[in-house]
Amino acid sequence: MKLGKQGISLALVTASLVIAPVAAVAAESDPSVIDQLKADADKTVTLKKEGATGRIGHASTKGDLMPDVAADSKSKAAAKARKYLDKYASVFGAEAGQLDQTKVSSSPAGWTVEFEQTYKDVPVFGGVLKAHVDKAGDLTSVNGFAAPGLDLSTTPKWSQEKASAKALELVRSKPTAHSETKADTTGVEVVKADLNVYRMGAAQGVSGKSLLAWVIEVSNKSTVRETVVIDAATGKPVNRYSMLHTATDRELIEKHNTPDTGDDATVWVENDAFPGDLDQDQANEVATTGESYWLYKNTFGRDSYDGAGSKMVTVNNDPAIDCPNANWNGATTNYCSGVTSDDVVAHEWGHAYTEYTSGLIYQWQPGALNEAYSDMWGNTLDFINARENTTDDVARTDGHCSAETRGDISLTINSPADVAGDCPAAAASFGPVFPTAGVTSDIVVGTDAADEAGPSTTDGCSPLENAAAVDGKFVLVDRGTCPFTQKVENAENAGALGVVIAFLEGQAIGSIAGVSDIYGATTDYATGQKIKNASGAVNITIKDASTDAKDESVRWLMGEDSTAFGGAIRDMWNPTCYGDPGKVSDAEYHCTTDDSGGVHSNSGVINHHYALLVDGGSYNDVDVAGIGLDKAANLIWHAQSNYLTPTSGFPEYAQAMVSSCADLTGLTTLKKLTLGTSTPQTGGGETPGGEAEAPALEPITAADCASVAAANTATELTEEPVQCNFGPMLDPNTPALCGEGTNEVTTYTEDFEDGLAGWTQDAESLVPGNDYPWEAGSDVEGNETGLAWGPDPVEGQCGDANGDITSRNGLISPKITVPAGLSPRFTFDHSVRTEASWDGGNVKVSVNGGEFTLVDQAAYLFNAPGATMDPDSGYLGGEPAWTGTDGGAFTGQWGTTIVDLDAIADAGDEVQFRFDLGRDGCNGVEGWAVDNVSVSFCTEKAVPEISAASLKKGKVTVTVDGDRASGEIVVSEKGHRVGRFHLNKNKEQATFRSSPGKHTFTVSYSGDRKNEPVTETVTVKVK
Repeated sequence: MKLGKQGISLALVTASLVIAPVAAVAAESDPSVIDQLKADADKTVTLKKEGATGRIGHASTKGDLMPDVAADSKSKAAAKARKYLDKYASVFGAEAGQLDQTKVSSSPAGWTVEFEQTYKDVPVFGGVLKAHVDKAGDLTSVNGFAAPGLDLSTTPKWSQEKASAKALELVRSKPTAHSETKADTTGVEVVKADLNVYRMGAAQGVSGKSLLAWVIEVSNKSTVRETVVIDAATGKPVNRYSMLHTATDRELIEKHNTPDTGDDATVWVENDAFPGDLDQDQANEVATTGESYWLYKNTFGRDSYDGAGSKMVTVNNDPAIDCPNANWNGATTNYCSGVTSDDVVAHEWGHAYTEYTSGLIYQWQPGALNEAYSDMWGNTLDFINARENTTDDVARTDGHCSAETRGDISLTINSPADVAGDCPAAAASFGPVFPTAGVTSDIVVGTDAADEAGPSTTDGCSPLENAAAVDGKFVLVDRGTCPFTQKVENAENAGALGVVIAFLEGQAIGSIAGVSDIYGATTDYATGQKIKNASGAVNITIKDASTDAKDESVRWLMGEDSTAFGGAIRDMWNPTCYGDPGKVSDAEYHCTTDDSGGVHSNSGVINHHYALLVDGGSYNDVDVAGIGLDKAANLIWHAQSNYLTPTSGFPEYAQAMVSSCADLTGLTTLKKLTLGTSTPQTGGGETPGGEAEAPALEPITAADCASVAAANTATELTEEPVQCNFGPMLDPNTPALCGEGTNEVTTYTEDFEDGLAGWTQDAESLVPGNDYPWEAGSDVEGNETGLAWGPDPVEGQCGDANGDITSRNGLISPKITVPAGLSPRFTFDHSVRTEASWDGGNVKVSVNGGEFTLVDQAAYLFNAPGATMDPDSGYLGGEPAWTGTDGGAFTGQWGTTIVDLDAIADAGDEVQFRFDLGRDGCNGVEGWAVDNVSVSFCTEKAVPEISAASLKKGKVTVTVDGDRASGEIVVSEKGHRVGRFHLNKNKEQATFRSSPGKHTFTVSYSGDRKNEPVTETVTVKVK
């Protein structure tokens, strides 16, 4: 069973359902139309393709794309953009009639005219084109995404109600955005369900098919907010992603409150006294929310996150969050205690602004961009406000980590001599970071009462009785029955400088969680015994074990002042210090489907780009000249609000930044980042940030744009993450079963055109009856014929006495005799779409009536099971299996698996094969399709002899004497081809006309399944 796996395992499949290029081939734009587009412009046009469609995703010029049309006002800019796209919509993948103008936005550069694609009045998901007209009236660029070649029914076979019910069931079963804790789905409901044309592969930038789908938002406006995309024709989920935007990808199981909302209360509203009775976390949230509002309002003229002045509501100490964490759920920002530093609060509001500007979906590169934007705005606010700043203004060194980065530590016992030496240790995730120079102190064994809190007198589970001896020193306590937080609290209350927790005998040491301002570390059992049994007072030194130089600066760290994190969670200057990539080709680049395709990790690339752009630096053999915080922030805002669309990835961001810099170059209307001073509250006091006239920003220059280009190159934004090697689970390039010179002979075949006749089944289930027998099916991933279908439905409830669907269903073949002959083979075609690592299939075999056992991995010659089931997944736990979907997508491209029968049984043995599909207790994807099961062997091909005779006047008969030779012959004479002739299958002959006399012909026979190709010269006297 998968107890406690309520979120992450489903995300392994559904958070990345649009990745594999399996359903369609990207079509090129019409070259003649592109030539005309270029000819219309008054200067050179730069074109860049959109990866998912092969059409143009960006067209720009330093002049005017349509110089014969004037546009000196907002309305004329819109008309000019309309006229241009009426003419060239097809270049971008749409038809002119499919583009509806939705809004015109003003910016310092001019106007952005936005068009949304529709097909037969149905919106295309993410289909947005943006045309940019500058103040001079020049149409400088058009960018975005459109789905080309649309030809589909817009009448859904699944109703909105039916699709919504399925989406709701899926989310209730297991929300994707939660860790391994029980997710709180209280109040979950369908918020909206819209019919869309949905283009598979758009978020990942790969080709895919377009289909009619219901795009459904499911939320309880607190702990759950997800988009589920349901195929409107089949009811299949084709994508799913969380819309909860969180500050960190670390999730610790800790609740600070109860889910009971009966005591919810509004504790502060605008004009109440500040800080009044607010605690520090609450005050932080109010303060930073105000600063966030005024940052966008004063600098960019944006009135709240939606541009319409909406109230900005925060929820403190939210008991539904897996703490320590914070999130934006579409309505409010929500925080755990100790996760309210200014950069974290501003980070969450950044998600709100992103949702209402570019709308970047929270998945793969668009999601990493979404996450990076929040980090960029979070740190930007942190730099310019007057709170929580320590060394934020101290520049970082190229390639250095911060001294505040929590890493490996060393523990040395300095005295007494009988126990002195180096000892194993791990840093806790709370308290100060151990410096490179180290912290030296005496360490005292903490003693307490043996009681219900903890059975040992040295486990620190009760208040320390020797507090006077502990005060000002490190204290050693044993790992025991109470939580680490309780031990740490007792140590802190005793006045300890730091706490070291000795693990129990045989336990591997590791980091521990907590909330404290004292140093924390762990060590092993042996070290604990040394300290306890030392001959005198024990003195230790604990220090950062790294020998690399570090910066005494917290600049570009994210969340370093949120105490519950115990230090920063990301480093924007050097992302690899926290295991995140600094460029696309880094080994740290996240390729798998967890964390919605690495949104928190891969954001490091964009974070690094911003840090380089602001401060400058040398990276990846590229020198980037810094342009300063104000200019960089203006550029990312312009890109966010004018160029990026929901499915924009890193290449689109790179181009958006280049275009934004070109748009803003030379403008004198840009403003510096401005928070204002304060906002007086009627009840008394002032909150940080207030209305202010932002000072003018010096114009952006060509040199600044060169820095943008250099930062793009340094971080490799336009490069593909080739190391991810995204592709289908099953290799489609099936090799020939029999080699050259041999012939394939099939002794058994099953195509399931008559259903499952002749096959039997067996089953096992944790809850009797909660299993899913194999079915006769058809029409799976392009295979419209009969097949065997093993269901893996989105159903069940893990650990529930009635709803758990932990089960195995086996489909058993008839008895098949292993043939004599060369290279006996067992083959079958299949397509897999299951919940990765939790549900999957494999093949077992019974020889001469024996027990069914796994087909050995060594017996597979092609497309062997490529993964291993999770040990807790159920009846197939720990076994090799085909599990998941194509490259993390929601598709299962067909492939052929080949098994060497010689490795299983001897010729003449009777074998039965069992296709086992195993499921864990809850959730699934779709299932496993199997078709064209066969057994065959190889025989050597005949080498035919060729002869010729003239049996009738003016005719020549060529005989190919082989094993019932078929095919064709090509006859030549003196280097000139006489003709190509087909053999009569029954006589192995071909007859053709020729002039009387003696002829020498060259006869080339093509060969067939039973006969080798041969070429011979024959001489014949034609009558």
